[in-house]
Amino acid sequence: MKLLKKIKIAPQVAVLLAFMILGDRSGIGLITVGAALLHECGHLAAAKLLHIPLGGLRMSFLGARLEISGRMLSYGEEWLLCAAGPMTSLLAAAVAAPLWQYSTGAQVFSCASLVLGALNLLPIQTFDGGRMFETALTFLGGTRLAGRLMTLCSFVFLFLLWTTAVYFLLRAGDGLSLFCFSLSLFLRFFDRE
Repeated sequence: MKLLKKIKIAPQVAVLLAFMILGDRSGIGLITVGAALLHECGHLAAAKLLHIPLGGLRMSFLGARLEISGRMLSYGEEWLLCAAGPMTSLLAAAVAAPLWQYSTGAQVFSCASLVLGALNLLPIQTFDGGRMFETALTFLGGTRLAGRLMTLCSFVFLFLLWTTAVYFLLRAGDGLSLFCFSLSLFLRFFDRE
C-alpha cells in the first residue's frame, strides 16, 4: 500500500493515458493500458518475492521504472527483477491466446502483451532486456566493457526497430505509433551522447 503513495507520473503521460482510455471507443486503449499494468505488476511481484525495498514507481513516456531504496541489488536480483515484467507479459499473452475465438478483447490483450513482452526483451538501454544484458555483461566483463557493448547493441537494435517502423509505414501504410516511438528512442540515444 505504501508504494501507491509514491507513484510519480509525468503530466504528459497522465494526459496521454487519459486520452487513450477516455478517447477510445473501441476499448483497445484501455486493454493496452491493462497489459502494461500487468507487466509492471510482474516487476512488483518479483520485488516482493526477492524482498527488494521499493522507493516508488516513476512513469514517463518511455515506460515505468521502479525506484529501489535502501540497498544495492546483486546481479542476480537485478536480472530477475528486470526479467519479471517481460515474462509476465509473455505468459499473459499465452494464457489469453486460447480465448481469441471468443473475444476480440482477448485478441487485443494477447497481442498487446506479446508485443510489450517481446519489445522489452530487446537489448536496448533502459528496456528490461537492455538492463538484463548490461547486468550480465557487467558481471562477466566489468563496467567498462558492459557500457561499450550496451551502447553499440542499443544503437543496432534501435536502428533495426526504426527501419522496421519505416518499412511498415511505407509498405503497409500503418505503424505511425511504432515509427514515432522508435524515432523518439533513436533521438534520445543521440541526445545523451
